[in-house]
Amino acid sequence: MTKSFSKASLIDSKVFKPIERDILSMKLVDSKQYSINEAKKIIEKFKGGI
Repeated sequence: MTKSFSKASLIDSKVFKPIERDILSMKLVDSKQYSINEAKKIIEKFKGGI
């Protein structure tokens, strides 16, 4: 089973670069839990639109 994290935990994580944490801040839902891989996919999808 994949470990899930809150939006706040992911935004505070050093796993992501500051710009990636900014993207997560905009795109993640407060009440939802995300795995690291889900968060990375959200970042990549967002970057694909730039």
